[in-house]
Amino acid sequence: MPAGKFNVSISSDTVISLGLTRGEQWADVVDPEVGTTIFLTSLKVRGAEKLTAPAQVATILSTPTVKRGDDRIIYMGATPRFLINGTGFRSKVTTLTFDPPLERDVDYIMQVRSSECLQLTLKSGKNWRTDKEPGPLKLKRLNTGGGDLRIDAKYGGVTVAEVQANLGAHGVTVETTAEEKLYQSQGELTVLGTGFNTSRLAGAPGLPNPNTLRWSNGIRGKGTNYTVVSASADGTQLQLKLAAGSKWRINPTNLPGPLVLLAVDAGAGFVPVGPTEAKKGRVVATVFEDPVIQAAPSTILFTTHSHELWLVGSGFTRNSYTMSISFERKFTLGTDFTLSVINRTHAVVSLIDGKTWGVAGPLKVTSINTGAGPFQMSPITVATVTDDAEDHESGLIVTKTAGQSLYQSANIHKLVIEGKGFNNDPAIEFSPPLTKGVDYTIMSSTDTKITLKRLKNKKWRESPGALLVISLDTGAEHGAVSFAFGNGIPVATILPDPTVLESERIIYASHTPRLIVQGTGFALDGTELTLSPTPRSAYEVESIESTEMVLSLNAGKKWANPKGEESVIVTVSKVDTGAGEVVLSDVVIAKVLVDSDGASCDDSCEWALDGVCDDGTNSGRYWWDDDYGGFYGADDDYYSEGYYYDDDDDFLAPVCDEGTDCTDCGGPKVMTEEDLSRCDNSCQWSNDGYCDDTRTSGLCELGTDCHDCGPIDKGNYSTWDDDGWWDDDDNYWDDDYDMEGFELTDDAPVISNIVSLPSGRESATRQVDLDGDQGAGGIFMLLLEGIVYLIGALICGVGSWLGVHYYKGQSLPISLPTARQDGDYEMGGRGARGPANVPITPDVVRS
Repeated sequence: MPAGKFNVSISSDTVISLGLTRGEQWADVVDPEVGTTIFLTSLKVRGAEKLTAPAQVATILSTPTVKRGDDRIIYMGATPRFLINGTGFRSKVTTLTFDPPLERDVDYIMQVRSSECLQLTLKSGKNWRTDKEPGPLKLKRLNTGGGDLRIDAKYGGVTVAEVQANLGAHGVTVETTAEEKLYQSQGELTVLGTGFNTSRLAGAPGLPNPNTLRWSNGIRGKGTNYTVVSASADGTQLQLKLAAGSKWRINPTNLPGPLVLLAVDAGAGFVPVGPTEAKKGRVVATVFEDPVIQAAPSTILFTTHSHELWLVGSGFTRNSYTMSISFERKFTLGTDFTLSVINRTHAVVSLIDGKTWGVAGPLKVTSINTGAGPFQMSPITVATVTDDAEDHESGLIVTKTAGQSLYQSANIHKLVIEGKGFNNDPAIEFSPPLTKGVDYTIMSSTDTKITLKRLKNKKWRESPGALLVISLDTGAEHGAVSFAFGNGIPVATILPDPTVLESERIIYASHTPRLIVQGTGFALDGTELTLSPTPRSAYEVESIESTEMVLSLNAGKKWANPKGEESVIVTVSKVDTGAGEVVLSDVVIAKVLVDSDGASCDDSCEWALDGVCDDGTNSGRYWWDDDYGGFYGADDDYYSEGYYYDDDDDFLAPVCDEGTDCTDCGGPKVMTEEDLSRCDNSCQWSNDGYCDDTRTSGLCELGTDCHDCGPIDKGNYSTWDDDGWWDDDDNYWDDDYDMEGFELTDDAPVISNIVSLPSGRESATRQVDLDGDQGAGGIFMLLLEGIVYLIGALICGVGSWLGVHYYKGQSLPISLPTARQDGDYEMGGRGARGPANVPITPDVVRS
C-alpha cells in the first residue's frame, strides 16, 4: 500500500491501530467468498526493523451492499420466501439485523444463493413483521465477516420489502388425507380443506376453475396433467381429474408414495399449506404404481405335483399393504393358495397342501389389488395347468411335501422324503444336485420314508428355493424312475440362513416407540426373534423386509429397565424364519437409556412416520420426489418471480421440535462425558477461521471443528472485531456526538481471544494469568517488560546528561538536523490530513 492510504496510531504498547484514509480502500477483492489477505512486511521503530518475516494481519472483504426493495410487496405470513439482492454476500458468515427484529432460524431461514443474492424463507407459523403490523421490513445491519455494518443509518436501514396484511384468499388450508389411495393413471382426486375460491365454479361457459395448485413433484394443472373440475360451494373441496395419458406420479421406484400438495393459489398468490422451510406440504393421497403382470403361458403346473408359481411384473406391494390377486377360475387366496411378495417385480403363489391348481387348461389372472383397490385387466395367462404324471408301474411314488422347510445349513431338522416303494439304500437325484456322501448321508430308509442328514459345512441349496427329487433308483429291474415328466417333485423349501447384524443403536426405555433390527434371511411371511431382556409381550412385529424388521413397542411397556446413567443392552439370542429356531451368540441390537425429561423421544411431530427426519437430530435428511427420477423436470420456478421453490430441491430444514420425530430420526442423543470431550477437525470446513459446528451454523457435528470452535465445554468461538459498529456515520473514523453535544466514540479496539484451544494450548494473546501460573507466554511478557524498563532508564540517563550540559551553557556533543524545504521532503500537517514532514528514502516504510 503506497504512502497516504492509511495512518498509524499507537493505542498501547501491544496494539497499533491503522486508519484508512477517506476515499481509499485496503485492497482489491477478487473473490468475495474468500477475500484478500494483507500482510505486514516491515515494522520499524526508530529505524530498527522489528519483523523477521511477513505477518498476516487481516483478511479484506468486499464492502457489502444491499439493493432497495421498496417496490417488493410481500404478505405478512402468506409469502413463503423472498430474495434480497446486493453484493458481497458470503455463504457461511452473513448475518442480518432487521427492523422489526427477526431472528434467524427462529423466524426465517436464510440461504446465500450467490454473492449477489440472499433467499429468506419464512418458518412455520411466523410473520415477516414480528409486530404483525403492515409496514416496511428494513435491513439495519449486515455482517459478512468483518463486523456489523450499518446500512443507511440516517433512515433506519434499507427497506428490502413492504409487508402487507394477508388477504382473505390467503386463508386457504388443506387437510392431510394420506388414506386416499389411487393408482398412477386412474381415478379422480378430492382435495379437502378451507378457503378455496368459489367465485367461478367449473361448468360456467369459458371460465376455468380459478384455483391453482402447486405440487412437490411438479405436475401441472389446466389440462397439462390434470384439471380442477369443480370446487364445492362452501369452499371445502376441490375435485381433480387426471388428464388422458398422464399420471399422478410418474417415477415407479418411489411408489407407493405420497402425493404432496405444497401451495394453493385461490386468487391472491400461492399460499403454502405446509412448512415451506422443509418442503413438506400436505399429503392429499397415496399413489400406487399401475400394477402389471407378465403373461407366461409356457409355464407348466401339474395339478398337485407343482408347488409354486412365480409371478413376474411390476407394482407389487407388501408389508403395510396387503396384495391380492383374482383368477378367472375358482382359485381362492387363503383357501387354495398363499401369496408372498418378494419385491416390486416378483411374487410367489404357493399351493396349500391338499389343494390343486384346478382342471387342466390356462390359469388366468383377472385383477390385482396392491393397496388402492382392484385393478382390472384383461385376463392374463400366467401358467398352463396339466394333469399329474401317472404313477410308475413299479409302484414307486414320491409325495410332494412342500410344507417341509429347512435352512440352508442350520442343523435343526433332517430332510424327510415320503412316498412308497423305497428300499434301505436308494439312489436319489436332486435338483439342484446333491451328492450322497459329499453333501448328505442317509440316516434311515423304510418302505415309506427316507431320512437324510446334511454333512458339516454343506448346504441343502446354495441359494434359497425349492428342493426337488427328479428321480429315484431302488435297484430294481426298472432302474431310475423319473417324476413329473422329469420336472421333479418338491420335497422341501430351503430357506436362507438367518443372521442378525450387531448394532449399538441408542433408544429410550419407553420414549422410543420403534426398534429396527437388521440382518439377512428374514422371512416375509413371518419371523420371530427372542430378545433379552425384552419379553415378547412388550412389542409387536410391525413390518418385515428380507434384511430389516421393525418392532413396535406396546403401550405401557418398556424395552428394558435401565437405572441411572447406566445403559442396558438388548440382545437377540434366537431367530426363527420358519424352519425352527436358530441359536445366536447374543447379538447386541440396541442400548437402552433411561427415559429423561431432557431427552424426550416421541412421534408427536405432525410429519412423523413419513420416512424423513423432521426434527433435525439426524444429518441424513432428504426429500425424494419425481425430480430425482428425471421426470417432469427440475424447473421449480415456472409460476412466478422466483418466490416459490426457486430450484431448491437440495434445501431442507427441521420443522419440528427436537425429539418429536423419534421413529424417523432415532431420537436426540444424550451427551456423555466422552461426547463432551470430543475435539477433532473432521468437519469439512474445519481450520477456516470460522466455527462451523452446532454452536453456530450447524454445518458439522458438535466437536468436529475443534481448531475454530475449541472444545465443547470450553470453547470461545467469537471473532476479532475491533469496531462493532464501524460504519456508524458518514466518515468511518470520525467521532459521533449525542443530542447534548458530548463526544461518543466506538472506535476503541475490542479483542476477543480464544480462551481455550485443543490439546491444552492456550491463547498466545492472553496477558494475565488469573491463577498465577505465568507459563512461557508470561515469561516472555516479563522479559519484554524488563527490556522496556532498561531502555527507559537509558533514555532518562542520556536526557539528564544532555540537560546538565545545556543548563551549564556547554555545547552539545551532537548536532540536530534542521528541516529542509526542497524536493527531498514532503510538506504536510495534521490539519491537511497529509503525511508528516519526513525525508523520503527508499529503505523507509512509513504511513
